Amino acid sequence: MDDEQPQEPPGASESPPEPEAPQEDDGAAIDPDALRVDPDVAEELFGARYTAPTTVLTDTTTVGPAQLGSDNTMTNNYYGEKPLDPIIGELPGVEGLQKVYAQTDADEALDALLAERSTVCLLGPRNSGRFSTARAALARRYGPHHIHEVVLPTGVPPERLTGTPDLVATDSGFVMRLAEGDQVAVMRKLAPLFRSRKSSLLLIKEGRPRQWDRHGGEVPHRAPDPIAVFNNRLAALPSAVQLTVEECRPAVDAALKATYGPKECVALATAITIKQPSDPEALDAILQQSQPKRRERASEILLPKPDGLAGRRRASQHERAFRLAYAVFRRRPLHYVFEAANLLLREIDSAALRPDWGNMALQHPVLHLLGGELEKDWLAASEPGAEHVGSSRTAWIRDPGLRGAIIDVAWHDFDGTRLSLLRWLDRLGRDNDEVMQRAAAEAAGLLADHDFARVYQDLIDDWAKSPRRAVRQAAAWALTYSAKGGDAAPKVRAKLREWCSGNYKYQHDTAARVYASGFEQPILAWSMLDLARIAEDKMQEPRHAVAAAVNQLYRPERAGRILDELNCWPLAPPFRVHVARAVVALTARIESMSLDGRPDLLQRIVEGRVDPEALGRLWRGGFFDSAYAPEAATTLASWISYADGNDDMRKHVVALLDAIITTPANRRRVTFYLTRTRELAHGIPEWARLEGRTTHER
Repeated sequence: MDDEQPQEPPGASESPPEPEAPQEDDGAAIDPDALRVDPDVAEELFGARYTAPTTVLTDTTTVGPAQLGSDNTMTNNYYGEKPLDPIIGELPGVEGLQKVYAQTDADEALDALLAERSTVCLLGPRNSGRFSTARAALARRYGPHHIHEVVLPTGVPPERLTGTPDLVATDSGFVMRLAEGDQVAVMRKLAPLFRSRKSSLLLIKEGRPRQWDRHGGEVPHRAPDPIAVFNNRLAALPSAVQLTVEECRPAVDAALKATYGPKECVALATAITIKQPSDPEALDAILQQSQPKRRERASEILLPKPDGLAGRRRASQHERAFRLAYAVFRRRPLHYVFEAANLLLREIDSAALRPDWGNMALQHPVLHLLGGELEKDWLAASEPGAEHVGSSRTAWIRDPGLRGAIIDVAWHDFDGTRLSLLRWLDRLGRDNDEVMQRAAAEAAGLLADHDFARVYQDLIDDWAKSPRRAVRQAAAWALTYSAKGGDAAPKVRAKLREWCSGNYKYQHDTAARVYASGFEQPILAWSMLDLARIAEDKMQEPRHAVAAAVNQLYRPERAGRILDELNCWPLAPPFRVHVARAVVALTARIESMSLDGRPDLLQRIVEGRVDPEALGRLWRGGFFDSAYAPEAATTLASWISYADGNDDMRKHVVALLDAIITTPANRRRVTFYLTRTRELAHGIPEWARLEGRTTHER
């Protein structure tokens, strides 16, 4: 990525000073998927806490933030005059949960309170299984098929539900995650609504009841017995596997008791169910992949043996810094590890007020700096025929999940160096090398899962305000990774809303880049609402992040909804340019299963998922933006050329042309640009000729 240094518009908040950097081309389009985070990286960072993409509540049929109008008229605007409604969706899989649920201390109290009250709050630590406990309690009262989740748009208070009583079904249970606010006040305000519907609302919130002023509707929650969670999750196993598990019970139970929460116990049981180890060695290999064992191994890695580089100046710190950098830069060339380790040592020396001892050049070979398990992985990757897992000059760790465990241990077990770690990541994130920035963003995203407020206040928020595009992109990657682990989703949505609506203009661009990096709200309309807010900022006109974000939100099943949302954006600047860019990107997409290069949106027209009128209206707008008319013509020409060789597609392209061409003026304009494309330079096919089409305003 190149760097930029444009000026913040008058009246905007000042951004931190940045080093001089060459100007970037603001008009450059963003390649599809160029900014997306790697889902494999998220899984190796968070392990059992990794939250895979889910369809629960996603794209639930509902009223979006704007009522869809005609002729691009927004009957309700996007900027908060009409509050968004909460989204309520039925939770799947509750019946299966009941079969494997492990009892907790909170169950009896929950059952008693749900029989007496319409609103109850379950308070407990993150990753303790609160969501499972809440679903199980409501299922015992209402049955597994009458359990729903309430998801609130960012900035919408829970009492908004009282204005939409019809959203609350009767004789049903509802779960709502409460990220902040007074749970007692929420219970009091919502109790009449749920009582009138003969239903129950069970709030989930991080924390513990106030012992000095405990409310009668609060129930403390603790994680269930990890061994019970594990045993309940084991599917019907062959007798040989059962004997192996029982034979190794002490080791299995020790690993389970070391877990941080039920998710890790479930992950261990799932691995045993899938791999079905029939001997102690195979079972031990699975245990070594568990998060507790990974943390043990990470601690051994970060605590070098006394005989390693004994007698050398700060040798143990050098080894520890090198191994941490090796984990942060996994799968990347080794010279980054050396550079990053040197920067980390400088930060540590600065915090300790040591003199500058210079680089540790030519003092220790890689094998001495790694040692132990990492040394074995390094040697294995250097063997002939091992190129598929890494080269001799690449930082390679055989167990991907060990990477996150090493960063985890460095943060928690060496907490005296947290400030140095954050300053180190800041230096990496502000580097001019994208490899450095991606590695820093990945580590920052993991650390934010441990201490969200501090990592954002001291590190990521400043990245998001940077005048340099590459640094803002690092912030976008970090926030996208933050959403992948633990229960941080409400905090992530709140932070994203802060960036979308705040005073820092550069944060608006960062927020768009979060969506371009692969982040999605539970509801498509919420994502499009954020992008509309960003598009309103005139500073975004030369930038392509909004269009790239819309392109990343695209899925074949939601094609019609995305086009409807774009049709609700005003035609006037500054929205028009973003719509034109988005249309160019969407119409250039090729259907993933096509063998002949069929345009994806053309396939959706064939399936009836996309209205040619809706797409034609947007495409017509692209032709009337002189900057993007040539690109709009190029993609339309490719559609015409494709249909020219596929007779069954012609009627659909003709319908699209009828929607695009509504007046003689735009017919002449479309013809002008089409005949200057490479595909149609020798003329437009007879079946698609534009003369004689509708010549009156629609």
